[in-house]
Amino acid sequence: MDIEQKAEMLTTAYIHSYNLALKEVKNPNLAAQIATAVIMVIDLNTPKQQAINPLELLFAQMAAAAQERTRKEESEVDDHDGAENEAD
Repeated sequence: MDIEQKAEMLTTAYIHSYNLALKEVKNPNLAAQIATAVIMVIDLNTPKQQAINPLELLFAQMAAAAQERTRKEESEVDDHDGAENEAD
C-alpha cells in the first residue's frame, strides 16, 4: 500500500467515524476527537514496511566484498601450496 492509498483509506475512515460519532454524541469537537482516535488505532494496526537503512546496506556490501576477497586469497594460497607439493 503506497502513501496515497493509505492517506485515502485513513481519510475515508476519519469521515465515516466523524459522521457516526457526530450522529451519536451531537458534539462536533468530541466527534473530531473520536474520529482522530479511530484513525490512530487503524494506523497503528496496519502493517508497516521495514525501512531500509542505506548505511547498513553499504556496510553489509563492504563486508561481503571483504569476505569474498579473503576467500579468493585463501583459495589462491591453497592452490599455490598444492602446486608446490605436487612438484616435490
